[in-house]
Amino acid sequence: MILFLICPGKSLLALKRGIILLLRMLPIFLCVVLFSSFIAIFLSPKTIQKYMGQQSGLKGVIIAALLGTIIVGPLWVLFPLFGTLLKKGARISVVGAMIGTFAIKTPWIPYAASFLGWPFIIITVILTLIYAILEGLLMEKILNGENSN
Repeated sequence: MILFLICPGKSLLALKRGIILLLRMLPIFLCVVLFSSFIAIFLSPKTIQKYMGQQSGLKGVIIAALLGTIIVGPLWVLFPLFGTLLKKGARISVVGAMIGTFAIKTPWIPYAASFLGWPFIIITVILTLIYAILEGLLMEKILNGENSN
């Protein structure tokens, strides 16, 4: 409010840009809320535990890492989804790997390759996948270690 009194032109421009950004983010946010609701209602904890729980092993972490590459939108919007997965029995390493591979935007790979070249992009994707899987496993080891103390 004070900024509007000091500099009304810039404050109005900032308000307009904020509203435009909010309107652009709203569809993505709604999709994530719907997807999280779908998981909460239709996927039983047993199903999530089977594919992403303790018994899923490394396979579950790898599946999650690959799923993380196809998720688009801002990461902060996805935190409710990740929280739902954890509550339904997903491993910490699964969510950690998904967050880690979120940096890979599969639909954007050809576009990025047009600027950086395919060798650069392929190496980046492979290293990001490896690091994300290791990140998830390390997070789980650290956080489960805290819970056991």
